[in-house]
Amino acid sequence: MKSLVFDTGPVITLAMNNLLWTLEFLKTRFEGRFYIPDSVKFELIDKPLESKKYKLEAIMVDNLISTGSLEVYSKLDVDHLMEHVNNIFISNNKPIYILDRAEVEALALALRLQSGAYVVDERTMRLLIEDPKSLKRILEKKVHRPIDVNEKLLKDFQYMTKGLKVVRSCDLMVLAYELGLFNKYINKVHNDKTFLDGLLWGLRLRGCGISEDEIEKIIGYEIKRNR
Repeated sequence: MKSLVFDTGPVITLAMNNLLWTLEFLKTRFEGRFYIPDSVKFELIDKPLESKKYKLEAIMVDNLISTGSLEVYSKLDVDHLMEHVNNIFISNNKPIYILDRAEVEALALALRLQSGAYVVDERTMRLLIEDPKSLKRILEKKVHRPIDVNEKLLKDFQYMTKGLKVVRSCDLMVLAYELGLFNKYINKVHNDKTFLDGLLWGLRLRGCGISEDEIEKIIGYEIKRNR
């Protein structure tokens, strides 16, 4: 059975942009299952339900679980993987903690299920999988000192995640656009370019790691594609 595994960030980004409804349509078109692990559920629902600020979003995400659009996968032991990833980068002979449990659980689940993609907006995880050298440079700028890399741990991690496809909330929403899910918003007043600009900037400003240059390139490609 095909599957996608979601980290916390993309679901929050969609919730903050009133786009959670797209997941039901995408899941149907995907003909597979959408999963989150326990730690992601805790961050999306259990913890926010105790607050006032994000309670509404938590209720909306919980509804996705009730309807089966999202499924919760339990009983993942990620202690070893947590220790592994958080010992790859070292500063002053001390490991740098770069990833939390929810991100690592989602990664572990994607690997266990051999998912079609791991959906994550957070830049650190994406760069660790796709471009660890760039992540090292970013960390060095952040801590203002040189950082060492445990090459064996990094090599083992790269072997573990080889072939894993990583996508962001913006990638899913561009797919939703291509499938026509947003056609009702596009008209003589608000054309495709205007809509895509609003969509992608909304995602960027509410958590998705997409650059201004990427936004322009996506808009240009999609407009050219529609001609």
